Amino acid sequence: MHFFGRTLLASAVAMTAFTAAAAPDDAAIKAKLGGLGLVPNSITPSPLAGLNEVVTDRGIMYVSDDGSYFIAGHLYKNDGAKPVNLTEQKMAKLNKDKLKGLESEMIVYPAKDEKYVVTVFTDTSCGYCRKLHNEMKAYNDAGITIRYLAFPRGGERSRNFSEMSAIWGAKDMAKAMDDAKNGHFDPSDIPQRPDVVRKHYQLGVAMGVSGTPAMILEDGTMLPGYQPAPMLRKMLDSRNDNS
Repeated sequence: MHFFGRTLLASAVAMTAFTAAAAPDDAAIKAKLGGLGLVPNSITPSPLAGLNEVVTDRGIMYVSDDGSYFIAGHLYKNDGAKPVNLTEQKMAKLNKDKLKGLESEMIVYPAKDEKYVVTVFTDTSCGYCRKLHNEMKAYNDAGITIRYLAFPRGGERSRNFSEMSAIWGAKDMAKAMDDAKNGHFDPSDIPQRPDVVRKHYQLGVAMGVSGTPAMILEDGTMLPGYQPAPMLRKMLDSRNDNS
C-alpha cells in the first residue's frame, strides 16, 4: 500500500476510534465550565455531532464532549428559505418558564384594551428606559400592557441599586417608578427590597439580558433595546398573524 493509501487508512481508523469513544462527559463539562464561573443546569446533545447544548446560569453554550471546547453564540438550522435560530427558540421557552410566578413582583402598567403583555427589564438610570416610560400611554393605547422587572445594569455595584431597591419596597411601586424615571423620587424612609432587585438582576443575566430596556414577549422571545409603541404593536401583530 503506497503512502497516501496508508495515510487515508490511518485517518479512517483514527476517526472511527474517536467516534466510538466520543460521548458527553458530564463531569468534565461541569468541571471545565465551573472553572469559568458557569453552572450547567442541563447538558443535552445538540443537533451537531460532538457538541452538546448546555444551559447555564448565563445562557446557552455549545460544548465539546470533553468540555475542552465551547462556542458562545447562536446555532442556526439552515435547510429552508430562512435560517431558524435554534438557540433563540430554546431560550424563549426557558425565558417563558422563568417568568412564571413573578407577577406579584412586577410593576404593571395595564392597557385598558389589552392585546399583548410585554415584560421589560428596566434601569432607572437608563436613558432609553426613561424614554420608554415617558411613552407609556402610547404603549397602553396600543393595547400593550407593560410589566417591569428590575435590572440595574451594574448589579449591586450600580449607583442606583439602592434607589431601585426602594422602588420595589414602596407601597405604591408604580408611583415610585414614575417619580424615579422623572428624577423626583425620594427613597428616604422607604424600606428597601434589595433581595427582590438582586433576584430580578440575576434572572435577567440568566435570560441573556445584557442591556436595558430588554423586552420579553409572551412566548419568551427577547427584544433587546427600545422599541417605539407603533413599531412594537406592528411587530406583535405580525407575529400573531404568522403563529
